[in-house]
Amino acid sequence: MVTLDTWVTGWRPRDLAASNFPQLRGHCLANYVTDPVFRALLGMDPASDVAAVVGLFARLFGNPLTWDDLPWLRSLTTLPLLVKGICHPDDARRARDGGVDGIYCSTHGGRQADGGLPALDCLPAVVDAVDGLPVLFDSGVRSGADVIKALALGATAVAIGRPYAYGLAIGGVDGIVHVLRSILAEADLIMAVDGYPTLADLTRDSLRRTCDHD
Repeated sequence: MVTLDTWVTGWRPRDLAASNFPQLRGHCLANYVTDPVFRALLGMDPASDVAAVVGLFARLFGNPLTWDDLPWLRSLTTLPLLVKGICHPDDARRARDGGVDGIYCSTHGGRQADGGLPALDCLPAVVDAVDGLPVLFDSGVRSGADVIKALALGATAVAIGRPYAYGLAIGGVDGIVHVLRSILAEADLIMAVDGYPTLADLTRDSLRRTCDHD
């Protein structure tokens, strides 16, 4: 999974006010310091020099990929390759033609650019552009109803971000389990109430736009 939608972070006044970029203070780096490739690039025990770890992280994180890197990425592995952050059909087609195995339609939770298009509004055009390639979806999913809407618009699978984090914060692992079960139960009940016995029965005709906003 290659994330395309946050090569730089957005304007976040709350984070700026709190100087909240924990990685630059040596926190939240466990997935880096335990990675053998990162450790090899570092060339030392991460515990011996936190400043060196932070510096390497910053150099890697600040080195965005471009479309020209896609053939190189594809050549590295036979594993499925997905690109995350696609919200325009032209980009979806370009990724498909570049040999990816799936598209991830996402705005990273809508927390990067104020006033940006909702990912849900972009989803149908992305699905149409890739001619059957799997399309994963996230951004703003808070309930089983949100899951149903995304599936009806053509998503192959739907991911959630903040709800499971809320569950983790409140109840640990049990909290995550409760959140996931609640979302699945709501989705099942909505399908039953509305008369859709299988996921295949969910189509765009299942949805109705109730109002238009100028």
